[in-house]
Amino acid sequence: MYNGAQRLRPVFMPAKDSMPACRLLSFLAALLSAVLLSACAGVSPPAPSAAYAQAFERAAGQDSMRSECDWNVRYAPVAPADASVAQLQAIATARLAALQLAPAWTLSMPGGEAHAFTDSAQDRAGLQLLLSIVLPTMERYPAGVFARTGLRHVVLVKDLSVDGQRRLAMPAPDIDSVVYADNMLAALCPSGMELRVHHEYYHFIEYRLFNDFYYRDPAWLALNPSGTTYGQGGATAYGKGFQNLGHPQPGLVSLYAAYGPEEDKAEVFGWMMTPAYALRLEQWTAFDPVLLAKRQLLMEVMGTLSGSY
Repeated sequence: MYNGAQRLRPVFMPAKDSMPACRLLSFLAALLSAVLLSACAGVSPPAPSAAYAQAFERAAGQDSMRSECDWNVRYAPVAPADASVAQLQAIATARLAALQLAPAWTLSMPGGEAHAFTDSAQDRAGLQLLLSIVLPTMERYPAGVFARTGLRHVVLVKDLSVDGQRRLAMPAPDIDSVVYADNMLAALCPSGMELRVHHEYYHFIEYRLFNDFYYRDPAWLALNPSGTTYGQGGATAYGKGFQNLGHPQPGLVSLYAAYGPEEDKAEVFGWMMTPAYALRLEQWTAFDPVLLAKRQLLMEVMGTLSGSY
């Protein structure tokens, strides 16, 4: 069995600030530290605005992964706190090139809207955090997987929305891309964002395999207990204060998995590939044969694509 944690682990740091109010103070302090001017300059950094603080709290309250988050998991910065957006983009370009991928800093596709990062203090902090999660996550994959699935670009933007719904990530096979965004990411569960990176890449893989995001794979459906039904698709979970609880019933790794077979697959893959969640998945499969079979099927898919699982 391939264990992604053997290749690269996120940085674990003590963190007791699991409540949103405490996390607000923690992350706003981190934002300020990213833009501190030299003491000899004699200029104080601006305090975060009330609007930013309110947006932070709203984003924290809407994070669907907060109930299943291990808040002790943190990801190492990719550059010094005072790195410019141009410097961060250069780092991303070099690290993605080693994976035979290229970054894109704008998004142009029907239904999807996003903004490019500017060199403001808030954008520098947001891009730093986004890269600290996305880059090591992509580097966790065995060599050759991206080329075999036709992934060529990683789009890195902010304020992503899809058909008017704010999103943190989306697959974009029409432009050979996956899209990852900073939508107040500092307010959210960091390892929950990593899970989303894997989840959306699996949607990309599924599209490449079957030319359909919503393919009803008979091999997958046959694993479900008799009478299993799915919802009306993942988009129907948005905007309802949804919490993606783990293992709500036998055969399902998460509540979001119940929204459709395509989400079921992507959720098992995301939990399987994210070290902060993989142990829980493994524990559940010890007494859930359906979930075990689903994980094994996805490992076989990845084994076909990479030869390394």
